[in-house]
Amino acid sequence: MKQKIMFSDIYKDFKIRQPNLSKRATYWKPRGYLSITVYFEDGSQMVYDYLYKKASFIVMPETALA
Repeated sequence: MKQKIMFSDIYKDFKIRQPNLSKRATYWKPRGYLSITVYFEDGSQMVYDYLYKKASFIVMPETALA
């Protein structure tokens, strides 16, 4: 029988693979199949896909673009 993957396990994997970004994370929530949305202090948001082990920003604050 396969082990069930919980969303908290996905966040733990995110913290291992993105240690610098995870320090700035304020909270996270489930997004879809094996993915979470991570919210940061500065208002930016990132999607972490556990299946592909890939993280990508979806919202960046205007100050980051200047």
